[in-house]
Amino acid sequence: MRLSLLIFKNALRHKLRSLLTVLGIAIAILAFALLRTVIASWYSGVEASNPNRIVTRNAVSLAFPLPVSYKETLQSIPGVEVVSYAHWFAGIYIDEKHSFFPQFAIEATPAWFDIFPEMVISTEQKEAFLRERNAAIVGIEIAQRNGWQIGQKIQMRGTFFPGNWEFVIRGIYTGATPL
Repeated sequence: MRLSLLIFKNALRHKLRSLLTVLGIAIAILAFALLRTVIASWYSGVEASNPNRIVTRNAVSLAFPLPVSYKETLQSIPGVEVVSYAHWFAGIYIDEKHSFFPQFAIEATPAWFDIFPEMVISTEQKEAFLRERNAAIVGIEIAQRNGWQIGQKIQMRGTFFPGNWEFVIRGIYTGATPL
């Protein structure tokens, strides 16, 4: 008698036991795959970012920035090469529930792109962004989702900074490594 036939006949002898064994193995494999996926996605942002960058922020919230005067103090620390700042803008585009995306008002200097080298953007778009005070750069996914093009003006309603704010999209960036 062949071994495979013996295994098959024995499996059919106790159908419930065989079903529970297969089900237990399937659950174990699915749990392992799910946990590996969660762990891989947890670390994907870290692996894509610059390992030499340290972000410091107010301990209370993104809504409360560090004082701008801290910039000089941070720059004087040995080993610190570049210091820049960003402030959570928290504007609303169209409506609050369906069009949320993170927005930061940044110090628009060439150093910003040195701090975030994973933001891949053309030289022309960088220069256009740096020239204009109300310029904005957006990620490619947000631009595609909203149908935005370079040169397009967008209106945002401020929450922390009241009023209607108009921005001109001067750059669309992609990530250096896909997540």
